[in-house]
Amino acid sequence: MILLWILRHYNRYDNSPVMLNEGHIGWQMYMNNRDSIAFDSFIMGNSAPWPINVMNGQKYLDGGRAVRLFGNAESIAAISKKLQALERNGAEIKNLLLILDKESLGKDQLLSSHNHVLPPAISGISNFSFQEKFCQAFFFPNFLFPYLDYKIFHQYRPYMQGVINPYGAIRDAVTNDAINPRERMIRDEGEAYWENHKKEFVKARDCNYRNGEYREGERFLWETQTELLKEIDQICRKHNTSVKIIISPDYNQISINPADVEILKDIFGYENVFDFSGINEYTNDIHNYYERGHYRPILGARLLQKVYANHN
Repeated sequence: MILLWILRHYNRYDNSPVMLNEGHIGWQMYMNNRDSIAFDSFIMGNSAPWPINVMNGQKYLDGGRAVRLFGNAESIAAISKKLQALERNGAEIKNLLLILDKESLGKDQLLSSHNHVLPPAISGISNFSFQEKFCQAFFFPNFLFPYLDYKIFHQYRPYMQGVINPYGAIRDAVTNDAINPRERMIRDEGEAYWENHKKEFVKARDCNYRNGEYREGERFLWETQTELLKEIDQICRKHNTSVKIIISPDYNQISINPADVEILKDIFGYENVFDFSGINEYTNDIHNYYERGHYRPILGARLLQKVYANHN
């Protein structure tokens, strides 16, 4: 049951049939391995960093060991809290790669639903409050019905999307790298994949859909968000952390507001912020995307190569 995934300690968290709270699972996997693996490098952000593969990134880290600590719809408030928790646990923070987009930049509060709530070691909430979120969620019909259906009949149905994971292991047990089943689908279907899934790229009457024209997003970084970014920067300065920031290549080709990019560069350094949003060679090619919300590892590898081009 979903409750046991929270109440019990597990050596592995990568084989649940239930879609899990990524922030919690990532932290537990890190804690499971930190005594045997000297992690000193961290990849953070929301689910967009699925394609930013630790194994691709480690070659740029001067022998460091990296782990992904991302979360569902991650906020910059959550990133700040995670860095504070790492610091309290005595972690060396040698490298930090932040994958940001308009969703993460716009959130200045921790999210509290069962899919997003951070564990007490990070958030500071009580264990009771943390467990309560999952107890409440278990009895919501939109979770309970698909869960019981799957447990009884062992058959995945489309309405279970977001609740049930029918693909088996979807993350590496050490690095927390995502194992996206869509790569297998692309191998099997070839070019037909994008035709078969075209509805996931185009939605009727969507005002945000790409149209080949330059479009600029609204501003997200105001005083509260800027203070959170400065908190992140202060921790990194204390640890002499090498920080790189990737602004994700949004399939919809809406550019992050230039004022927000300027704030990020002022805080973290112009040479450390890489804006891949808008219309460019990365976002023009549909083959770089599973659907319009997530890009593929082949694109993630190209972004890392660009970010660390001057790495010696």
